[in-house]
Amino acid sequence: MEMDLNPVMVYKDKCVVADARMVIGRRKEFRYEIKDVEPFFKATSVAVIGASQNPLKVGNAVVKSLLGSKKKLKIYPINPNVKEIEGLRVYRSLLEVEDKVDLAIIAVPAENALNAIDQCLAKKVPAAIIISSGFKEAELEWGRELQERLSGIAKEKGIRIIGPNVFGIVDVASGANYSFTPFFGEARKGKVALVSQSGGICHYLLHNSDIGFSKIIHLGNRCDVDFHDVMNFLSKDPETEVVAIYVEGLENGRAFYEELKKLVRVKRVVVMKAGRSRVADKASLSHTGSLAGDFEVFMAAVKQAGAIFVETPIELVDVAKILEKFPKISGDIAIVTIQAGLGIVASDLIEEKGGRLAELEDHTKEELKRLLPPLTMRENPIDLSFTGLDPLKTRKVLELLENDKTVGVIVFLYAVAPPAWVIPASVLKDVLNGLSKPVIMGYFSTREDFELVSKELKDISIVFSSLERLSAAVARISSSIALDSQGSVKSSQFSCS
Repeated sequence: MEMDLNPVMVYKDKCVVADARMVIGRRKEFRYEIKDVEPFFKATSVAVIGASQNPLKVGNAVVKSLLGSKKKLKIYPINPNVKEIEGLRVYRSLLEVEDKVDLAIIAVPAENALNAIDQCLAKKVPAAIIISSGFKEAELEWGRELQERLSGIAKEKGIRIIGPNVFGIVDVASGANYSFTPFFGEARKGKVALVSQSGGICHYLLHNSDIGFSKIIHLGNRCDVDFHDVMNFLSKDPETEVVAIYVEGLENGRAFYEELKKLVRVKRVVVMKAGRSRVADKASLSHTGSLAGDFEVFMAAVKQAGAIFVETPIELVDVAKILEKFPKISGDIAIVTIQAGLGIVASDLIEEKGGRLAELEDHTKEELKRLLPPLTMRENPIDLSFTGLDPLKTRKVLELLENDKTVGVIVFLYAVAPPAWVIPASVLKDVLNGLSKPVIMGYFSTREDFELVSKELKDISIVFSSLERLSAAVARISSSIALDSQGSVKSSQFSCS
């Protein structure tokens, strides 16, 4: 099962093994359980244990989120001290609810969480979301013990638990908001599932992206449901095409790796890992109770599994957005720009991030030299200069790249320079329309003009207002995985032993 040859002397005509070590036996089998996550997303009757009349309390925010859901839900607030919350009847205990309850959202102090879970068991509630904090992440012995007891109950009794220390989950596809953030009910529907160990990252991404989501799942401390359970669920979710994952630390790295390998066979996956620095590694322990671990090992494993690895939250959503728009994006990058400087900088940024610029075929280069004047750049990156104001010639250049086998992705860059160098949005649409290869556009103008062009091109391209964000996103895709025409995953250029 293992062989180590060390050292090996290499001569001109032979090699000599000076020492060898061999291990005979059977490889260790890594076994892990897959927990059923589906009950969380099928729930139509929801109890809020710790519901509150106080608009500043989490228990009140959860009730408002449920009431604002587009999915029709039966809501049962639980609080022994009040009779009505947000117009709903309040129950003293979960056991007083006459109807069947599919999901319990627990928003009580940590020391009362076990009692709330006991009520769920007595009521035969199959799933619970524990919003409460003060468990393993608090670095207090009693908090760690509480979380271990929750884990033991989940394992022994079969109740599924997300949390503790979470804001909740959002099933954007069905319109159900099981969280303490009512505005998540307005999240745009799409095909990207966001799985995060941090609730703050979820909120940050919702505020800083226009991406559409299928699911938003905050895992927190993961006393029961973990990353590998959710990945297994999402691999079969018809509403999800792209999975974006934010990780701080793992207890079961093997399970994560094995399920990630399975997930990339059926979905496009992009992963971000925090905890590269010593300070961040330590901070992650006080956030969700997990040490971040060896960053380089994790990154290599993610790439070997075939997922796309990114380094920032913005890269996470930018890459996911491109993958959602262009499911079969692959190959090297060709840059077409109307201003040379943009293309030069983009080339630097893309290669610095590990992206690959296409080495154009000879016949493409010859045609570019015939088509474009000498003062332009006629190899990749291609500078059209004033020729770019001629839509017919610009289209011809794009068609050359369309037929070049070395090119998988076209990046088109344009900084508006009024009044002379202005290309109307309708003309840009005509130039780009009908191309089979993905075109990612960098359009740099006023905010109002950018929004107009983005709307005009939304069906045929993705438009970025930031050269840096565009370059980073396409570089990550180019450097990590490629899909063939049938959508099967080719081996990554990266590997780890």
